[in-house]
Amino acid sequence: MRQKHIFTLICAILIAGNSFAASKVNIVKCNPKAATSFAIFVDNATYNACKAEIDAYRDVLQAEGLGTYILSSDWNTPEEVKAQIVKLSKSSPILEGMVFIGDIPVVRVRQGQHMTTAFKMNENTFPMVESSVTSDRFYDDLHLTFEYICQDSLNARHFYYNLTEEGAQRLNPNFYSARMLVPADFVGDKMEVMKKYLTKVVAAHKEINPLDNFIFFAGHGYNSDCLTVWRQQPIIFKEYFPGAFTKASGNKFYNFRQDNYMKFTLFTEVQRPETDVFMFSEHGAPDTQYINGDYPAQTLEDDIVQLKRSLRNTYKRYKSPEKRAQFAREASQEYHLDSAMFSPEALQAEALGDSIAKADINIVLKDIEKLKTGARVTIFNACYNGSFHESGYVAGYHIFNDGKNVVAQGNTVNVLQDKWADQLIGYLSLGVRIGFWQKEVCYLEAHLIGDPTFRFAPITVDDITAEELSLALANQSYIEFGAKKNEGVGGTSYWKEMLHAPASIHRASAVKQLSELNALSSADLAEIYFSESSWIVRLQTLMAIAPFADENTRRVIVKALDDPYEMVRRQACHLAGKMGDSSFIEPLIAIEQHSHEVIRAQYAANGALGIFNVVDMPQEYASSKAVARSAKRVEGQVAVIMDKTADPEERESAMRFIRNNPLHWKVDQFLSIVSDSSESESMRLIMTEALGWFDISIERDRIIESLNKCLAEQQLTPRLRREMKKTIKRCTK
Repeated sequence: MRQKHIFTLICAILIAGNSFAASKVNIVKCNPKAATSFAIFVDNATYNACKAEIDAYRDVLQAEGLGTYILSSDWNTPEEVKAQIVKLSKSSPILEGMVFIGDIPVVRVRQGQHMTTAFKMNENTFPMVESSVTSDRFYDDLHLTFEYICQDSLNARHFYYNLTEEGAQRLNPNFYSARMLVPADFVGDKMEVMKKYLTKVVAAHKEINPLDNFIFFAGHGYNSDCLTVWRQQPIIFKEYFPGAFTKASGNKFYNFRQDNYMKFTLFTEVQRPETDVFMFSEHGAPDTQYINGDYPAQTLEDDIVQLKRSLRNTYKRYKSPEKRAQFAREASQEYHLDSAMFSPEALQAEALGDSIAKADINIVLKDIEKLKTGARVTIFNACYNGSFHESGYVAGYHIFNDGKNVVAQGNTVNVLQDKWADQLIGYLSLGVRIGFWQKEVCYLEAHLIGDPTFRFAPITVDDITAEELSLALANQSYIEFGAKKNEGVGGTSYWKEMLHAPASIHRASAVKQLSELNALSSADLAEIYFSESSWIVRLQTLMAIAPFADENTRRVIVKALDDPYEMVRRQACHLAGKMGDSSFIEPLIAIEQHSHEVIRAQYAANGALGIFNVVDMPQEYASSKAVARSAKRVEGQVAVIMDKTADPEERESAMRFIRNNPLHWKVDQFLSIVSDSSESESMRLIMTEALGWFDISIERDRIIESLNKCLAEQQLTPRLRREMKKTIKRCTK
């Protein structure tokens, strides 16, 4: 077990929320005649310092027809903020979104990792401060319920909550939201920085600026460096942003391979004031955008320089003199080099050059601070770049420097490389507020940083105006509050009519909305997939049919495994593994063995095949050494899982393995652990939670049936009963 983190937490679990004195809330009401409303939440200190700028922001939004509230207070707890959101949700005009300016309490969520794309840190062994997910879904998704845990004693503005079983187990935000939070380590007076930022936001709202300038960058090591993924981006974004493809200068697609030190090219491009959207697809950290790796050598001399630099870096990582000496000796012998290269004098002579080379391959906060980022919208399809809970974070540095960037999207933890990052992004080209796009595709970790109400000049497509589509998207969230499903803008009939719209972005939106309304059967979705020519609509349909996990789903996945769009094929590979039908095996093998042009899809196919029982595979494939090793490793994991005498930590690790590797053919054994009253509660809990990841498995009905039987017939602890209810909800369509 890891040692306890130096952070101490004031842990007092309360039944009815936090025990803080309520703060007085001052409310500036919105225009009651507006079609929809928006809420600005701000702390008193920030409002007092930036009142003129915040009022100007409100005024420009109301001039656009968006009724805007200002709610200011010394917000003590997240519950105080959420209580006001709930009140506004019941008022007229309907609330479409909100922004949190300045010091608004930060929620860090636990027991909700199934709502992230990739974050799987063990909450039992890692410190709470590391294994929690910072998320404003606490505020914008009222379907979720939370249990207060504690307040961080070293950062009193951070609050920890468990996601409970009483609410939804899938995200479906009622509103969009964003943070305007100046990074704590940003140079300058924070209030002055905020005032300058709000001033440029107001100026951006007054521009008549259609989306006709787009830049995309693919960084080192992302999506397995698959060139097919990068090559197909212009095809996809021409569907999303047609205005950016009317002239050569309207779109640029960069790749890290184009320069050994690509950051300097990006510095030029990212500062162009005419850029509308800049999308980074890369690896990231809170303070770093990873751009280039070790560059490919062009000559033998380059090769030797790179080799020596790599060896020096490795040598420096060893702390003990003995290990350094051993490494120097072995490296010198293996590569036929003079061991003098590891002498203190030689290392000192190369230190500056090594440092510069390391600094020049990535973008860090000090770089961004000096830039004037020009794109109105910057998207970070990367890990951690949106970590607004950190003292310095990439997205914050982009929007608060002296450029024209007014809103960014980023993530507070790591994200799956295979995430469909551009889903429905064509909303921006239609002139819809960026918050609506974020709301449609958000994950627990995904956030807007900056102004969520920003929109490009409205474009009318298929006789559907930006205002009409925005109202439909806002209304759709309120159907559960009593609106009739077959009447009005945003109801079932409205979206069904849009299924036949000429523009693919409208058809994709209709598939998404009707799926949320449970208004499309799997047969309906299969018919759409097989008849649809648009790549983005087929992908939207594939993702929409997956939760049915029935024969229609199976037919669509089989077809999708041969789709010309790489992302469709890749997602189909993942879904094939998650569903577990043996009819997927042969097409997965075909991709793994023959589709060398889609490296990332091959990777996904290989991962999916590792989930299946080798007895169901063709003999010639199953008998290969690689498959045999994989099968032996899986059987070893299962053996540990089933061994009550195994080390508890090893057993837990093996159980956590099946979260990303749902071994459908072992479900009976897994369920025997859950139902075994002689098992420890901790093991039953871990296995129950792991089975929640079998949400589209062909075995999910048996999982639900078994857990319901346990709930009805066994005396269970409250914690285990809660986890079983969560898993049942997760596995229910």
